Parts: sequence; C-alpha cells; structure tokens
Amino acid sequence: MKKLFATVMTALGLVAATALPAAAQGNAAHYPNAPIRLIVPYTAGGVTDIMGRMFAEQATKRLGQPVIIENKTGANGTLGGVQMLSADPSGYYLTMLPIGTFRMPHITGAQFDPLKDFTYISVISGFNYYIAVNASSPWKNVADLVAEAKKSSTAVSYGTPGANSSQHIGMAQLGVKTGAEWTHVPFKGDADAISALMGNHIQAVVSSSSILPYVSSNKIRVLASLGDKRSEDLPDVPTLKELGYPIVHTSPMGIAGPKGMAPEVVKKLETAFRAAYDDPAYQAGLKKLGMSALYMNAADYHKYAIDTFNGEREALKSMGVQTRP
Repeated sequence: MKKLFATVMTALGLVAATALPAAAQGNAAHYPNAPIRLIVPYTAGGVTDIMGRMFAEQATKRLGQPVIIENKTGANGTLGGVQMLSADPSGYYLTMLPIGTFRMPHITGAQFDPLKDFTYISVISGFNYYIAVNASSPWKNVADLVAEAKKSSTAVSYGTPGANSSQHIGMAQLGVKTGAEWTHVPFKGDADAISALMGNHIQAVVSSSSILPYVSSNKIRVLASLGDKRSEDLPDVPTLKELGYPIVHTSPMGIAGPKGMAPEVVKKLETAFRAAYDDPAYQAGLKKLGMSALYMNAADYHKYAIDTFNGEREALKSMGVQTRP
C-alpha cells in the first residue's frame, strides 16, 4: 500500500511539474529558455492589442524566445491581473496592466491587491486623450464649453468609452474644478462616441487618438488634451494643465508578472523591454497609432503603482463616487 501511495504521489508530482513552463523548473540564471506568454486584456485588433504585438515582436528579438500574445477581455481590462494570482512566478506568464488595475478595486472591488500581488517590470506606452467637439459647434475653446455648461446643466453632454474610464474621470474633474455641470454618456468605445458626436446626439467627446482622422478632415475640433505635455500629433492644442486645471491623464500601460519573481529575471526582462521600447520600429508604431512614448523601469513603475492606487481613490472621492474601504 505504501509503495502504491509513493507511486501515485510521484506521478502527481510529475503532472504538476509539467503543468508549468519547462523553464519554471530550471534556474533563473538560464532564463528565458521557453516561450513567454503576455496577456493583452483587450480584444484582438484594437489599438492596445496592436501596440502589444508590436512590442512583443521587438521583445522577442532581445529575449531570444517568442513572446506570445494572449487576449483576455472583460472586467474593465483587469482580467490579466486576475490571471497573475495563479501564475507561477518564473517569468513565463506576464500581463499588460491598464490604469483600471489601480482604479477598479476602489469602485467594484477586485480579487487582487495592486500593492501586493504583482511584480512591476516596465511601462511601455501611454495614451493621449482629447476633449473635442463637432467642428460645426460654436465652442472654440474649453472656456466656451464651460460657459455653455454653466448656463444650463442640460446644455452639454459628453461621450466616453465607458463609466469610470480615464476620459470620464478627467471630464468629471474638470466639472468639479470649474463648477460646470454636464451629462456623461458612456459608450462601448471611442467609435460609438464619435458617431454620436458627428450626429449631434452629444455635444462633446473625450477620446483617444481615434479622433485624429476626423480632426485631419476638419470634422472635429479639439479644445484641449489631458496629457502632461502637448501631444506631438496636435502641437497647437493646449493641455488642461496649461489652461490652469491640474488634471492629467496619460493612462500608462505597463507590464507586470505575479508576485515573487526572482530579481535576476525581472532585471533581464527590464533590460530587454527597455531595448524593445527604444527600437525605432516600435517608436514609429506608437506614433502611427497616436499613442505617447512613455517608459518607466521596474523601480519607477512600482512607485507609480503605489502613488496611483492611492491617488485614484482621492480622485474618485472628489467626484462624489462612493469608494470601497
């Protein structure tokens, strides 16, 4: 009986070992010696997915192993974070983390704790957001839009890709700062919001680079950007920060792994990711997508995570959103 038990346990041990990537059973000094999976927590074909695949191509060249994209959608882009809770910390299963990782735990709760459950590696891009109106509208700048909203709380409605998105929060913060009241209309994405604007069903949008073709064709007028500095795509458009409103949303997109990753593995990934980020092909791709070039190393990203998690709570409270304890 004891012999049978020992045989069964040995077999179970072999099954458990093979359930992990082969390299997870080896030494961090030989990392990587197997493919690396990288979760993109959005649908295939979207801007974030395209960016992720461009980056994976460059990272593959530096790591000597394929970086394979795996799309997991839903839960406001936080499913990648959820997957890290059960991932082995060997460095062969990573995820991209959007800003919602630090925001949604305060609103709906989350299975993970952003301060304890991840190993932060690198930030590899940011997003440019813009407040825009139909080109046929009478509003030439943010002051005009604010003045219109102050005339009547029903005069201005604005669209975003969803409730509690960076776009929604940025516009809500502007309302708090200026005393303007406007109506938020959440859509499934930028495309739907822009269509509503073009049809004059809403008066404004807060959108990502999806609006740029409409700006080029003079169908949309951009009043301000939400970046820390002016967008290279629209250098004549002021930031809200320039206009006197300390509201900045760049939504850094980073890469992290499960907690407990070996420092040597993190360093190898950080070095490879920095080289991939600096590659001219990747930089050109970001520009083509209308995304901002934004990088953070592991230490800076970890600090950002702490500051942002705490900052998001305060930002939500300032909007009157009830946050979880």
